[in-house]
Amino acid sequence: MQKEILKAGTAWADVTPPTFTFMTGMGTERPRPTGTHDRLLAKALVLQAGKEKIALVTVDMNYIDFDNITELRRLVELYTDIKGVNVKVSSSHCHSTPGCFKLRKDSQHGFYQGTAKGVELIREEEKQHVHAACRLIAGAVYEANLRLTDAEIGFGDGNSKYNIVRWHKTKDNHMEYIPNNRALSLNMKPLTGMFIMHVREKKSKKTMAFYYTNSAHAITVCLQSNLMTADYPAFTAQVIEKKYGGLCMFAPGTIGDQHPIDFDRGLKAAEKMGKQLAGEIIKAGKKMKYSSTLEINSAEKEFDMPRDKKLKENKLSFTRTRLSVLILNGIALCFWPGEAFGMLTRKLYKDSPFKKTYLVGNTDDFKNYFVFKKEFLKYQWEKYGAKPWEYDLSGGDKLFKVNIELLKFLKKAQAAKD
Repeated sequence: MQKEILKAGTAWADVTPPTFTFMTGMGTERPRPTGTHDRLLAKALVLQAGKEKIALVTVDMNYIDFDNITELRRLVELYTDIKGVNVKVSSSHCHSTPGCFKLRKDSQHGFYQGTAKGVELIREEEKQHVHAACRLIAGAVYEANLRLTDAEIGFGDGNSKYNIVRWHKTKDNHMEYIPNNRALSLNMKPLTGMFIMHVREKKSKKTMAFYYTNSAHAITVCLQSNLMTADYPAFTAQVIEKKYGGLCMFAPGTIGDQHPIDFDRGLKAAEKMGKQLAGEIIKAGKKMKYSSTLEINSAEKEFDMPRDKKLKENKLSFTRTRLSVLILNGIALCFWPGEAFGMLTRKLYKDSPFKKTYLVGNTDDFKNYFVFKKEFLKYQWEKYGAKPWEYDLSGGDKLFKVNIELLKFLKKAQAAKD
């Protein structure tokens, strides 16, 4: 199949909320912020090849839910010629940023979020932040689409030195949660691979954007600072954007069971990890081969996942979500609506019909953890809270099946065009 001339455009938006807005993550131990360490940003990269356009977005927020992404896509489709289905929004899942709160109903307090100080109300102003942020993100996509220029693209890989599996496997095949006991040995192999993409202007060779993934929670800072921060991706961006200009865009990879080794260690730990990842991006950029043409193929499936019938608050039988696959010059990016576990990802890579396949987590929805039901029951992850919020344990198997079907569909379509 003949590739098309590549055009690209970038833009960003500041989505930092007022500092009274709740930071999500770490359950009832999460205090309200006392200030802002670095601004929280949404970054948009629009790629065009012929009539095909795709918008890749990264955003420094814990997560954005299905309904808000649907509205964001509606706005993009309304104001641009980009199809809503071709907008891929990956939230960093940083635990020092806001997100769509998982609100609980209390007969005395109404909707609330637990904090270290007890029960606090989630006020309407706080809930509205995500809605406002989505409008700003749509605006960034709109602006990036206006800036399209001839470009070239390169792909590479890197490795994180600081990724770990946040579980310790016992001799009787159970799992112990390392964050609850740092003395536990690191006896499981983490996913350390990084997908790295570089887009630059064709004529000037100036960087437009680096887009990369890393399979570790953005949780090096966590409870060691009450300042809002994008965590280690912010420090990676500082190094890359100072050196190259343009945007440095972080999308989480497989984060369900993956942590930084220095989790909950503070801003210095985030800086150390961020600089190491920046070094990997720089090395990859030096080795890349660039092309001024691009072949884009994509497919998405929106479907219902069965809810956990044991939960009394589950009045509905199903929850809606989506999963998509994007092929860029033969490289497959699989966008999952939440946090996949490493066992699932390794099998996905093994079974994929594409030589290079990468999972991009926490994209276009957030449905919490994904792992194979058989593995979940075998290792008893539920003991430490690694259980899906709403859907039953078949959710991971369901998404894996959909992902493989989409990959095979696109591989077959590609072969037919060739």
